[in-house]
Amino acid sequence: MQPALAADRCPLPGQKQMLIVKMYFGQSMPGGHTVQPRAWTRFLSAAVTPRFPDGFTVYDAYGQWMDPKMPKPSQERTKVVEIAAPDSLAARTAITDIARSYRESFQQQSVGIVTSTSCAAF
Repeated sequence: MQPALAADRCPLPGQKQMLIVKMYFGQSMPGGHTVQPRAWTRFLSAAVTPRFPDGFTVYDAYGQWMDPKMPKPSQERTKVVEIAAPDSLAARTAITDIARSYRESFQQQSVGIVTSTSCAAF
């Protein structure tokens, strides 16, 4: 994670230091199945919204990753969830819980998580 920014060093009025998290959720499942739109919506409603009720952004992406057990990279549709929240133990625990829930619910080996600290206002 980047060094913390002091709130008084944020460039725009009203901004404060926030934890910025991007979570990468692959949509391919074992056996050639994919996470269906309704299942994804239910997951967001059950796992993400209750933990971050102030909001988040979801967008579609296309990703590639190297499974060490495979001879070539896997390519798949991906959902990215971007969250800006005050950096706290509760937020960090929520991120970990969301990733665990997705891995268990959709038989995933991993969920990509990228974090940084930045200034934000909403």
